[in-house]
Amino acid sequence: MRIAPFDRGEFEVAYVRFSSPKISVKVIFLRSAKTTGAIKMSANSMKNPGTFITSPKSSRESPDRNEVQYNGLKNQGATCYLNAVLQCLYMTPEFREAVGSFKASEDCGEENLLLQLQKLFTQLIKNAATTEGITRSLGIKHVSEQQDAVEYYRKILKEVETHASKVFEGKMNNITKCGKCGKETTETNTFISILLSIDAGNDEKWDMKKSLKTFFEHSILEKDDWMYCEGCDRKTETETWSEIDEYPTVLTLHLKRFDFDYIQMIHKKNECRLDVPLSLPNEDNRPGYELYAVINHMGGYSSGHYNTIIRSYENGIWYRFDDYNVTRSSEASLENSSLPYMLMYRKSALNPGSIKMTALSPGSIPHPVRVLVIGPSRAGKSTVGNIILGGNYFPSKNGSGTVTKESMAKTVEKVTVVDTPNLFSLNQSSWAKEMQKCVKLSNPGPNVILWVTPISKFSEQQQGLFHTFKNRLDSGTTKRMMIIFTGRDLKKLGQPIDKFISDHIKLCKVVRCCQNRYHVVDIDDGHNYTSELLEKLSEMVTSKKSTAITQRQFKCLRKRQKTQK
Repeated sequence: MRIAPFDRGEFEVAYVRFSSPKISVKVIFLRSAKTTGAIKMSANSMKNPGTFITSPKSSRESPDRNEVQYNGLKNQGATCYLNAVLQCLYMTPEFREAVGSFKASEDCGEENLLLQLQKLFTQLIKNAATTEGITRSLGIKHVSEQQDAVEYYRKILKEVETHASKVFEGKMNNITKCGKCGKETTETNTFISILLSIDAGNDEKWDMKKSLKTFFEHSILEKDDWMYCEGCDRKTETETWSEIDEYPTVLTLHLKRFDFDYIQMIHKKNECRLDVPLSLPNEDNRPGYELYAVINHMGGYSSGHYNTIIRSYENGIWYRFDDYNVTRSSEASLENSSLPYMLMYRKSALNPGSIKMTALSPGSIPHPVRVLVIGPSRAGKSTVGNIILGGNYFPSKNGSGTVTKESMAKTVEKVTVVDTPNLFSLNQSSWAKEMQKCVKLSNPGPNVILWVTPISKFSEQQQGLFHTFKNRLDSGTTKRMMIIFTGRDLKKLGQPIDKFISDHIKLCKVVRCCQNRYHVVDIDDGHNYTSELLEKLSEMVTSKKSTAITQRQFKCLRKRQKTQK
């Protein structure tokens, strides 16, 4: 019998091996540093000597309506670097949607990377998955050899089609200036990550934001590196710097932890600590960004282990993806840590220049508010939800694509918002099932319903959809409804909003159905007064025991219950 303990971050791990002429069993225990007891175990016979640790789906200490089930990836030997990258890509909704929409041509072979990603993502929705198809597509022959996660992140994005990788792509201007005549030369290139140098020692703390600013500072080249100036017809003192011409939706930062020591002639890893910034503010012509994924590396240059910490776009909760295991994590794990290696930031859906965001506090809303946001496709429901909650909790983007694929909820302080997909593309049965889910997400049920619709494109169809929804509710529930009109650059309407609504009969009818309650969100120039919207919601919910809209008040659900009985 052999007992071998070792440390792996948050857990103390030990295994015990029992051997006999006919069977060999290895039992693996994981013991939390805070709690005791084995939580994982695997046994292998001689017929299958390789250790394969199966993990139960994320354990839950208590039911949580915001919990979403995520699944892990099998480590083929030393493919943790690939697993970490794939989970980050899977948890990026634009990339997942692009992979899902891929249609293989007749001559598309099984080695096609997009096809294999599509199969992997489909499997991950339901169960833990294997990456064997991905490794074949990428030409990885030695799965027991450790590789660099950033290298394979870049390799995957370069091999997939542009429509899938464009969410990560930006444009960088590399500028050189002649020190004599002042002539500037600009070369523009596409980039998918930015490499940040580390100017701190192993025992020091590193300021990432400062390093990011340093990346864009001007520098004077050494004389041996001076560049040729056509105007001066000779090499001259050269000033050089970089500027981002187009910022990507996802900004990826790669920390230069590995470098070559020319004194000892070996590669070394810098294990300095840092507090990973949870956001990058809007400054110096840069849009605001919110952190949503971090790839960690433990170990040295030649060996180690990767995992990733990701904030779910579906419920805002942080999860740790460690090969086969998926567990809850938190922002605290990103403080004073020497593990972060690659950081992924999403461009803020709501920037200070376009939307006035008011973060909720216990004093902002005196009583619990549970909001159901509903409306036609591409009306801006997710954006409205983010405005109410004061952050980027629901994925949203400009353009014609629909981001929200299923109903999801997020709670901040006393306010819960349930965001919904395009329910009107569903049949009656599926619609009822989804509404039943919405009621459960806002347990005991919503006490406010916001109908979100574009103001400038309000047609008979939009009006018809509203009345279709209204007719599926009990008559009394319209007292809990408010219309949210969305639009871009509403100044082009050429008249005050009140006058615009009164001049359009269809708009007037809809507003009257909700007892003249409405609010306007102008995404472009900030005329949406978030505080005013919060005040209106507060007025609609006048007491702690404000009655919830229950399943009984949805006619379609009442019929469904009768049928089930």
